[in-house]
Amino acid sequence: MKANVKKAFLFFLSLLIGIFLFTSFLVLSKREFKKARISHEVREKFKEQLKMLPKPPFKKILGYEITKAEANLGRMLFNDTVLSRNNDVSCATCHLTNHGYADGNRLNFGALGAGGPTGKSVGKKWGSGKLSLNRFCSDDSFGFHCDDPMFRNTLSTINVIYRANPRTDSGLLWDGRFGRLAFQVLLPIHTREEMCGVNPVPTTNNPFTKEGPLFDQPITVKHSHLFNPESGKQIFTFNSPPQTISSVKSFRRNKNITYPARNECLAIAVAKVRKIPYYQRKFKKIYQSEVTDILIGKALAAFVSTHIANKSPYDFFVSGYDSLSIKQLKGLAIFMTPIGETTTIDNQELRGAGCAHCHSPPFFGGSEFYTLGIKGDDRSSLSQPSIISNNGSFAINVQTTHGTLPACHIAEVSASAAGASPDIGRAIATSDTKDCFKFRTPTLRNVIETYPYFHHGTETGLNPSTKTSHLSINSKQFKNISLYALKRAIQYHLRGPVDMTRVNTLQPKHVFFDPFFQIDPLVPPILMQFGPGESSTHYPVKLDKNSLHSLLDFVAFGLYDKKAVHRGYLNNRLSHPRRVPSGFLPSVTRDHGVQTELPPFGKFKYLKRNQLQEGKSK
Repeated sequence: MKANVKKAFLFFLSLLIGIFLFTSFLVLSKREFKKARISHEVREKFKEQLKMLPKPPFKKILGYEITKAEANLGRMLFNDTVLSRNNDVSCATCHLTNHGYADGNRLNFGALGAGGPTGKSVGKKWGSGKLSLNRFCSDDSFGFHCDDPMFRNTLSTINVIYRANPRTDSGLLWDGRFGRLAFQVLLPIHTREEMCGVNPVPTTNNPFTKEGPLFDQPITVKHSHLFNPESGKQIFTFNSPPQTISSVKSFRRNKNITYPARNECLAIAVAKVRKIPYYQRKFKKIYQSEVTDILIGKALAAFVSTHIANKSPYDFFVSGYDSLSIKQLKGLAIFMTPIGETTTIDNQELRGAGCAHCHSPPFFGGSEFYTLGIKGDDRSSLSQPSIISNNGSFAINVQTTHGTLPACHIAEVSASAAGASPDIGRAIATSDTKDCFKFRTPTLRNVIETYPYFHHGTETGLNPSTKTSHLSINSKQFKNISLYALKRAIQYHLRGPVDMTRVNTLQPKHVFFDPFFQIDPLVPPILMQFGPGESSTHYPVKLDKNSLHSLLDFVAFGLYDKKAVHRGYLNNRLSHPRRVPSGFLPSVTRDHGVQTELPPFGKFKYLKRNQLQEGKSK
C-alpha cells in the first residue's frame, strides 16, 4: 500500500515538473520568438547605419604590423613604476582594468600621489577588487608634496587605435592633440603632473650624476623638447633635435635647485630600464637594439593598440545573432532615430534621441568635437584664472608647432581673478576661435566602465560636495553609482542647451536651477551644440521613463564588451601582472619608495673613487 502511494506521488510530481518545464519552454520560446522578430525589425530598419567594427589599422597607424611579443613587452612597461622618476606610478595608475582602462577619479594624481589599489589588489574586471576613487596628494619622502592634479579626466585606452591619425598628427586626448600613438605614449613620462613629478633632484645622494649608478653612459633622447640649461626652464617645443643627457645635477648653472626638465625625466627612465636584465634581453630580441626612448614608445603603443572592444552584444547583433534584449533593441532604435522624429518598433511609437548624430556606429564616437557647456573642475591648471592674460586671450606657453592660442575668454566675464575659468578645450590644439570650449565626443563602447563622465569627470552621480576620498564604496555600490551617473549624463544631453542667465532674467519668479550641477554659466550658450544645428528647437527631448531606461540599457550594456580588459586583439594578456621586471611593486599607487630608490632587479656598474663597483640596489 505504501509503495503504491509512493509511486502515485512520484508520478504526480513528475507530471507537475513536466507541465512546468513544458510551460516554461513555451514561455521562453514565445519570448525568444518575439525577440527574434523585433531583432529582425530593428536590423532591417537601420541596416544602412548598423556597421561592424573594422580590423584595427595597425600598419596604417603604427607603420607596421605589431607582434604578440612586442605587445607583451609593452604590458610589462605599462605596469612598471620604473618609468616614473620617483618610482611610484606607472601607466596603469590612470589606466586600470577594473575601470575599463580609465581610473575612476575626476582628476587623478600621478607622481607623488597616493591611494588606490596596488598591482596585487586591483581587480581583473570592471568594478572588482580595490577601486581607485580616492587618489590624493602625497610626498616624495623628503618633504616635497605634489600640488596639482592632472589636467583632465583620464580617457580610456580602449579602441584608441581607431582615434589616432598620424597623417594629421591629431585625434588623441580630449582636445585632439597628437596623432602618433608611439609619440603620445611617451608624453606622460616627462609631464610633471603625470610621471615626472614636481619634486627637486636630491642635493645629497643624487643617483642621477655622472658618478652615480645610472648615467655610466650618456642617454640620447630623440623624443626631445627644448629647455634652458642655465635655469632649467622648459620651452614647450615638441619635436626638437635629439639631445644627449649625461647627468642630472642637483643644481642648475644659475645655482637654483634642479627640477628635472622633460628630456631629463625621459632620460632617467631610459637609464633605469637599461639596467634591468629582462628589458635588456627583450629589447635586443624584439628590436635588435639596446633600450631607447623611441623603442619604449613603440612597445607601449603596441600594447595599448591591442585594447579592442569588439565583442559586445551590439557586435554580435550586427553579425546576425539575436544578442540584444528587447529592452536594448528599443534603446538602439531610440539611439539611432534622429532628434525630432519617431520610429515604430513592435507596434510601439518611440521618440528619437538623435544620439547617432555624434556617436555613430561602429565607433560610437571618438572623432568629433562639440561644446556642451560642461562645468570644469577648478583644480585643473587649465581652469586657473592666473593663466588668463589682461587682453582676454588664453595665455600659456606658446607651442611653436601649434601656433598662438585664440582669444576664447572675455576678461572679467568668462575669466577673472575671482574665480576659475572654463577650459578652452579643442582650441588649444587648433588655435581657432571656432573651437573654443569644444571637447572630444568620447566613444560609448564600454562607457559603463569609464566612470566618472565629461572632460573633468564632474558627473560622478554623487552630490558635488561629496568627497569620494571619504567614501567606502564596495563593488556593487560602485556599479550602481556608475549606472546612475551615466543616466544623468544622458539626461544632460537630452535637455540640450540652456542659457541659465537669460532664463533667470526673463523669469525671475521661476529661477532656473541646474539639477545636474553641470552647466558652466561662463560658457556662451550660443556656442553650445548638442546635435545638428537645425535641431536646437527640438530640445529638450522628453523621453518617457521606459524609453529612457531602454536607451540607458543599450548604451551601458548593449555596447559593453566584458572581455575587452582581459585579452587583447592578438590574444595577448591585458591584466595587471603580479610582478614586473624592475622588482618594484606593480603599482597603481605609491610604492612607499623614495626618489633615490633604484630598481631592485637592476644590475649597476659605475665608477666611484676610481674603483669599478658592481651591485644591486636595496
